Amino acid sequence: MGTVAGRSYTRVTLALDIIGRLTEGPWAGYHRLGIVKKKIDLFDDIVVEESAHDEIVCDRPDVPRDSSNLCWKAAEEIRRASGVKQPVRINIEKHIPLMGGLAGGSANAATVMMLLSSLWSLELSTQRLCELGRRVGMDVPFYFVGDTAFDTETGTWPQLVGTSLTFTMVLALPPFGVSTSQAYAGIDYRATGHQTGETEEMLDALKKNDGDAVIARMHNDFEHSVFASHPALVSLRAAMLNAGCRKVVLSGSGSTLIGVVDDTETARVCAASVPTTCIVASTNVPGMEIAG
Repeated sequence: MGTVAGRSYTRVTLALDIIGRLTEGPWAGYHRLGIVKKKIDLFDDIVVEESAHDEIVCDRPDVPRDSSNLCWKAAEEIRRASGVKQPVRINIEKHIPLMGGLAGGSANAATVMMLLSSLWSLELSTQRLCELGRRVGMDVPFYFVGDTAFDTETGTWPQLVGTSLTFTMVLALPPFGVSTSQAYAGIDYRATGHQTGETEEMLDALKKNDGDAVIARMHNDFEHSVFASHPALVSLRAAMLNAGCRKVVLSGSGSTLIGVVDDTETARVCAASVPTTCIVASTNVPGMEIAG
């Protein structure tokens, strides 16, 4: 039976606008967003092998091993689209924090889809993978597009942003997570959607490789609700700024804070001085290699 393996790189959000809740059309109930996403070199290891029955194996006991796992849904979508009936065992070695706003589950699902496409020689196009991925999760299509993209997560596909910029970051991981449902439940729409112009300027700065302008425009509308519910994040952000971070924002719906620094030495000093677990990361991400 065939086996394939690959690294599942995840992402951070450089800008996140909550523009409003959709009340009509196929995406009614979802939110219209504007997100600048960028991959980082933090990854999980995924091995997919043909098996006698579907199974998810993971070294983290809090990761679901049934159909609620996005990887399970990803395999089902690939089989439905291809007509392949073969069950698979999906082995996940976790390094990406859970409920940290880093979309590790979506990254894993996208990786499973790409691995199965390779294993079964399906030659699925990027658009087809995006179509199937959107059925699995709103964040999944991004991982098929490229390292940097603008994504609304409803109605349109992620738009690749051409840039050669790379950033060094400190990821501060509080001892608690924030579920997406919790973050959305606390939204005050009067406080969100006011920085879309900053996002447009960031996209322009990325294309011009103007790192200072990108950093200056980093923001996240989820901070209004998440910081109110978790004031410890406000103190943590202050500590990161005092330790040398140029800008600190929430990633996704939280709880991870991402701090941009000038170099890896500053990142190490910051990570050592901040009062929580930290990971030093880079947006210089190698292309995906599939082994098998």
